[in-house]
Amino acid sequence: MTELSGHSEYLVAWIVYGVSAGLCLLVWWKLTSHIDHRGWRELLRGLAVVFLGTPWVTAPGSAHFAPAFLVLALDLLLEGVEGGMKGGIVLLGTTFVMLCLLMVRLVWMRGR
Repeated sequence: MTELSGHSEYLVAWIVYGVSAGLCLLVWWKLTSHIDHRGWRELLRGLAVVFLGTPWVTAPGSAHFAPAFLVLALDLLLEGVEGGMKGGIVLLGTTFVMLCLLMVRLVWMRGR
């Protein structure tokens, strides 16, 4: 029963995080809508999505995930620079993919 209870609490925590991250992104979308330059606006929106939407494992071999920025912050605080690279590399990789998608979108939109 304890394992089932822990699993449901984990699921509820992710649902609450997802809803709150979605609301934060909605506010961020509204705030960045006043930026005239489309490139900067999309870049800032993409960085917010990457920052709030990238999960990563909490510990090696663990089946539990947490937002990568939290894993990065706690690993840097508790383990130092060597431990903090786990969440940081994931955030850098996701940011790279986001930048590639923005470039592909820019090239595709210019071709139309």
